[in-house]
Amino acid sequence: TLSRIYVVRGKKIDIENIPLNDKGTFKLLQRGDCIGVFQLESEGMRRYLRELKPTEFEDIIAMIALYRPGPISLIPEYIAGKHRKKKIEYLHPKLKPILESTYNIPVYQEQLMEIAQKLAGFTPSEADVLRKAIGKKIRPLLLKQKEKMINGMIKNGIEKKVAEKIWEWVLPFAHYGFNRSHSSAYALISYQTAYLKAHFPVEFMASLLTSEKADVERIGFLIEECKRMGIEVLPPDINESLENFTVLPAKNQIRFGLLAIKNVGYNIVEAIVNERKNNGPFQSIEDFISRISSKVLNKKSLESLIKAGVFDRLAERNQLLFNLERLLEWSRENQKIRTEGQKGLFEGMKSQIRLQPV
Repeated sequence: TLSRIYVVRGKKIDIENIPLNDKGTFKLLQRGDCIGVFQLESEGMRRYLRELKPTEFEDIIAMIALYRPGPISLIPEYIAGKHRKKKIEYLHPKLKPILESTYNIPVYQEQLMEIAQKLAGFTPSEADVLRKAIGKKIRPLLLKQKEKMINGMIKNGIEKKVAEKIWEWVLPFAHYGFNRSHSSAYALISYQTAYLKAHFPVEFMASLLTSEKADVERIGFLIEECKRMGIEVLPPDINESLENFTVLPAKNQIRFGLLAIKNVGYNIVEAIVNERKNNGPFQSIEDFISRISSKVLNKKSLESLIKAGVFDRLAERNQLLFNLERLLEWSRENQKIRTEGQKGLFEGMKSQIRLQPV
């Protein structure tokens, strides 16, 4: 996407330093307009984003951590906290600075470790042992850690009843607590892709289509997304298409890439693009056949190109399919004459070649 933006618009985007409070990006997330956005594309995630209406980067980090088996049930509670639809009461004042950003829900492993350190006096390494004991459900170690943590909280002036309550309350959350640093790294890529989709939608979708070109069903799905966004995806064309999906900036359009056509390989596409670049556009189907080597132009690829509409500007599709064997024969004869160093088959006689009517 970044390279396309540079080629099409002449802009060099420093993706590592984009603002993390961009209004356009958050509006896109609030609409759940996240097809192609890293980690946020699933239907369920998009529905929750529309309910959450995220306004800050922390919201993305939390949603990526919560949208997993187990903690997914806590997403409505997180949303209610975000929109102040529930009263947030902490079991102890010391929990507030640790859990305030996630509305009193322990979402991350780092929060559990901080609770152990700030409330029970654990060292960082002791807190990590606690994390491991809970996360891996190591029962003997867990019982030992329970006693150690409750005693640590009592020692730090927290009533025994409250200390026990904190342990019982935090334990279920900790079983599926996610690593915040991991979620943050994912969230950054999510935000970056959302930013590009919000501000450079045509370049973004062309890149997305290119990255998925081997998956026919996915391509169809993404073309529908382009239509919804008001971006027209033009069919493949022998004189305009390149290897990949390309942006036509003046018209807010994307031209279908030749490599995305089923049964059309890299060698034939490279030959077409290079020939056109070196010797100009193809004027007719005869011109095409005479200029592309039969070594790369086989029956399957030619048939697929015809069916995809690549030659629609040069000839009628059904007529080309009806004459498929004849076209291939011309190609082989032309290659033979070239190899033998004679004049090209079509030189001076193109007007004499006629496709058989259907």
